[in-house]
Amino acid sequence: MKNEMSAFDVLALTAEMRSIVGGFIDKIFHWNGSNFLFRINVPGSGKKEIVFQEARWLYLASERPELPGIPSQLAMVMRKHLAGGRITSVYQKDFDRIVVLEIQRDKKYEVIFEIFGDGNLIVVQEGKIVIALASKQWKHREIRPGVEYNFPPSRFNPLAATFESFKAALQQSKSDIVRSLATVVNLGGQYAEEICLRAGIDKNKKADALTEEDFKNLNVRLREIIDSIRTKPEPNLVFNNDSPVDVTPIRLMIYAGARADQFVSFSDAINRFLELRPKIEIETVDEELRRLERQLEQQKNTIQELRSRADEYSKSAELLFVNYTAINEILCKFKERATSSKWNEIIEFSKGFNIVKSIEPSEHSIEIEVDGKRIKLDYLKSLEENADAFYQESKRLREKIEGALLAIKETEARIEQRRVKKVTETVDKRTKKTKEFWFERYKWFITSGGRLVLAGRDAKTNEQLVKKHMTTADRFVHADIHGAPSVIVKDGAMASDEEMKEAGIFALAHSKIWKAGAGEGSAYWVLPDQVSKTPEAGEFVPRGAFVIRGKRNYLHHLPIELAIGEIDHQGERKIMCGPRSAVEKQSTKFVVIVPGNIDRNQISSVLARSFEVPEEEISRILPPGDISIKEKKNVAIES
Repeated sequence: MKNEMSAFDVLALTAEMRSIVGGFIDKIFHWNGSNFLFRINVPGSGKKEIVFQEARWLYLASERPELPGIPSQLAMVMRKHLAGGRITSVYQKDFDRIVVLEIQRDKKYEVIFEIFGDGNLIVVQEGKIVIALASKQWKHREIRPGVEYNFPPSRFNPLAATFESFKAALQQSKSDIVRSLATVVNLGGQYAEEICLRAGIDKNKKADALTEEDFKNLNVRLREIIDSIRTKPEPNLVFNNDSPVDVTPIRLMIYAGARADQFVSFSDAINRFLELRPKIEIETVDEELRRLERQLEQQKNTIQELRSRADEYSKSAELLFVNYTAINEILCKFKERATSSKWNEIIEFSKGFNIVKSIEPSEHSIEIEVDGKRIKLDYLKSLEENADAFYQESKRLREKIEGALLAIKETEARIEQRRVKKVTETVDKRTKKTKEFWFERYKWFITSGGRLVLAGRDAKTNEQLVKKHMTTADRFVHADIHGAPSVIVKDGAMASDEEMKEAGIFALAHSKIWKAGAGEGSAYWVLPDQVSKTPEAGEFVPRGAFVIRGKRNYLHHLPIELAIGEIDHQGERKIMCGPRSAVEKQSTKFVVIVPGNIDRNQISSVLARSFEVPEEEISRILPPGDISIKEKKNVAIES
């Protein structure tokens, strides 16, 4: 069943949405996280409504969905920016699954619907993002309020391509026609199949084996499809038995014989498709699983292409030896010419050999044709050297295949893990409380050396910790800042320098320095007999505080960051928050947190879902103040 729009769908939709150009934004509604409705007053046509459903389906609504009585905060912010604005343009960005509404109000705005991946809705004011449904970051661009908006990197655009550029793109591909059309020419799998079918060309034929007539035929069929979508659409809802499986802007030959209900508009067809699709399909879509499956398919295609190229190089080398005498004589003659002739003379000389099809003197290469196969040779090298170069390249490609096969096994394992996880989630979605230990009445973590570190939660537990639990074998640690918690390292006399540093980081992170947003700080440690509640004459020691006498062993430049991970403690699963080095030593599944701007309650909720424990278990171990997630490993963070 179809679960996302294609670039051809977006092409059809933007043609219909031009009917709202000149209209004015009236109201905007937002519900269930990723559903939006834009109500537009169009002079002479009345009200029209755009629906962006699940951040992946965009259409003009024929019937208004049930809307929330009270607008969300996001809807109110969007109304503030856009209400009353006039829509001046609607267009598809190149051939991407991106629709742009240009709106003129007091300033120029753009509402950008990104209908790929998890989907996104972005409002841009004079080039800068002011609203984003989801903040995201890639190597090439970033989506978050305050930064300049950049479209994704451009791919091949079949709408603007000439026949020459279409042909050149296919000629560069080493894969079969259907995959080349789908990926290189950016048509997607469905329309790649459709064009091959309409052209009457075997989809498994190699792209570099296409004739001039084949190229023209494929290009004509592509133009026919584009023109039909733009000027003569026939929106269809396609069924398998009584279940809808696809919605298309035109009739497709790949569905010949299947039931297809025709609609007046593509928007109406999308609307009906979304109404009829089984709800179970919506609930079980797993984006990460789909991504892994697409990755596996790409890896398999890569191996097929590598094998094909490796075989071609081996075959070229073998043909050289099969035709040794003739080819060796040609190479010798060209090498001799190269030492005494100019380039134009060498080119003229090559015309005397039927076997030579092209020559490039600047690269001292000739292309010969042997048994119907073209082979490029370096005429300054011997036949054996040329053959060896082919064999070495074949060997290099086959070594790459070995690495690619390992990558496939890894992807297959991750897919299996994801499927098992999905089944487990379906069977039991309830979070499970972990076993509670005595030390959880305090802040705690286990060092990288396996020692228990405890910290007071407040003045009362600071007192209890030192009086009840600190022994002569322990070490007392404190952040070099007033009001920080008391920290003890059990069996600290045997602790390594790394463990003492971890205790210092822990003491700092649970002090008010976290709320201050600092990047680093200092702490110190002392012996138990240096810690006292007895003040000097004229001093006062408040509850939870202690007097430190004697030398302090300082730990400087400690990073203000912690990690939260799943560990095994005495055979029981626990979620621990501690210095990164300690968590990383004991856990393969963790996140690294630093002072940030996200409410700790929100982070607590997110992490509780990710680690599948009650939210209270997470909130009890977090540092004070707001948080940002700096890094994650093997943890799926869900908003």
